[in-house]
Amino acid sequence: MVTAGRAIRWTRRLLGTLGVGWVKRSAAPPTARKKWWDRAALVPPYFPRFRPGLKVFDLRRPGGRRRFHLRTNTDGAAVLMVDATDAIHLNPTAALLARLALEKAPVDRAAAVLRGRFRGVGAAKARSAADHVYALIERLTDLTASCPTCGLAEVIVKWSPPFSVPVSAPYKADLALSYGCNNNCPHCYSKDRASSSLAPRPSPLSPSQWREVLRRLAAIGVPHMIFTGGEPTLFDGLPELVRHSTELGLVSGLNTNGRRLSDPAYVELLRAAGLDHVQITLQSYDPAVHDAMSGAAAFDETVRGLKNSLVAGLHAITNTTLTRRNVGQAGQLVEFLHGLGITTFAMNGMIFAGGGRTSGDEISAEALAPVLADVRDRAAELKMRFLWYTPTEYCRLSPVELELGPRRCNAGEYSICIEPNGDVIPCQSYYVPAGNILRDRWRDIWESELFRGFRRRTADPRGAGLPEQCWNCPDLPLCGGGCPLEREHNNQITQSV
Repeated sequence: MVTAGRAIRWTRRLLGTLGVGWVKRSAAPPTARKKWWDRAALVPPYFPRFRPGLKVFDLRRPGGRRRFHLRTNTDGAAVLMVDATDAIHLNPTAALLARLALEKAPVDRAAAVLRGRFRGVGAAKARSAADHVYALIERLTDLTASCPTCGLAEVIVKWSPPFSVPVSAPYKADLALSYGCNNNCPHCYSKDRASSSLAPRPSPLSPSQWREVLRRLAAIGVPHMIFTGGEPTLFDGLPELVRHSTELGLVSGLNTNGRRLSDPAYVELLRAAGLDHVQITLQSYDPAVHDAMSGAAAFDETVRGLKNSLVAGLHAITNTTLTRRNVGQAGQLVEFLHGLGITTFAMNGMIFAGGGRTSGDEISAEALAPVLADVRDRAAELKMRFLWYTPTEYCRLSPVELELGPRRCNAGEYSICIEPNGDVIPCQSYYVPAGNILRDRWRDIWESELFRGFRRRTADPRGAGLPEQCWNCPDLPLCGGGCPLEREHNNQITQSV
């Protein structure tokens, strides 16, 4: 089975399948065929048996780099992640072939392995299957292609609906190093978590404990780490953690207000440690609006931090929370970002946690639709990429109809968050822990009732707490019922009225 995925960066999940159904043969080849295996140049052990876990392939060539993470399950099936943005699901046969291809084993050897492991497979059929998967890997490793997974129709036979393939572990973990911040955004979703909104609070976990967190997440098979907060650049051990993430073969990103990045030396320190990408919050092109929404005189430092990141060669994007204070400037912001050299930017609606519950600056989903359409069109004209982050109820705001791609809450499924004390929560704004990454078994966390509730929204919407209007809705598989935080917020308002 080969399953391929493509959606917006860091949350792409358009999945499909290619089935190959063969019966496994015994572990050792028949004695009478040893000469045949010798001719195939197969080095003992004859049939590679790869351990479950995460295997990293870092492809570096002049002018480009691409990283592959092959996460193999106990049953031999696997998911192949390309630069931590695209997911291709493989059945045991395809997983074996993909591993051999990435290890640069000759295709003849791969075909020989298949004939040895599966009964009734002739030489022609084995070679055809090997050629098929090797062609997939060759396409993915072509660094001249800006989109490695585009145009996979030739090697993918059947596509499955988005979000329909179960996963054994998340694809991404947000690491909230501290909830302290040097900004004081009134709408901040972690506002209630900080001991003081204006002073940084040291993380309860030490740098050595955070390194252990990284090791455990790598062992689970999570390939993508986002250092966040609060403001993660206030954590003194951040460069060390980025370096350790790099040593583990993980992709690392940084979500920041950008102010400390106004120091070019600090940006270089992070780049040298292996930081792959940075997302900087910029609320407006107007300094007064940005500073009002940030609760600090931050605009100049933030913009300098953005420019320094671009100069350093980091993949830098921005994110903007659309509220009543800045929504009228959304279109002009796109042009401002283009002028800075930004090629990809993101926006989101209000997150109903922390200050977002009480700020009163939220915009309804219905009112956001024309704004997003305008932003989409301006981005297209400037050949920019626009990412929309907020999961909404499709009956109110459909990102698919707006041609923004499918968007669904991925909490407790494709993404998790580690709090400053090691608690594991479904996402960085849903503050209910399922356990502690340093104290509890991962299986107990992953199979907790909390996380399973997030993952069963489509199969059992009633049991997952979705309203009755969602139960038989044809959009449910894509929509997932929207953001549970917004739903809880709206329910509280309705009850109080």
